[in-house]
Amino acid sequence: MTNITNITVRYSETDAMGVVHHAVYPVWFEIARTDYIKAIGVSYAEMEKGGVMLPVTSITVKYHLPARYDDELEVASRITRLTPARVEFAYSVTRKATGELLTEGTSAHAFVSAETFKPLNFKIAMPEFYEHVEKSCE
Repeated sequence: MTNITNITVRYSETDAMGVVHHAVYPVWFEIARTDYIKAIGVSYAEMEKGGVMLPVTSITVKYHLPARYDDELEVASRITRLTPARVEFAYSVTRKATGELLTEGTSAHAFVSAETFKPLNFKIAMPEFYEHVEKSCE
């Protein structure tokens, strides 16, 4: 499954050159990832209340073209890898008006205990949530 999140570039997200600052894209990835999780019927807040957290273990961003103030963008997100211990997402940012690909990226996450921050088996810790996530990958 691919989920689309709509973003409108805010003035505060641009730099002195009038383009979106490079550090903003991972923030948009986080918004898209949270929207993806909601779209499959799983609440990230519920996961945390249930004792499971998803810290970022790595992130990549490849910049193709700049986004500018007031651009309307689509951030597509999808899961590219899922195991009981880890999950990886891929993202693409496109300009709605033209369909131009602006940026691509990935993020990898570990499932960890909220109490100990040690890795856990998400499939065992929250089997119903894991099933929702697994189905979205098909």
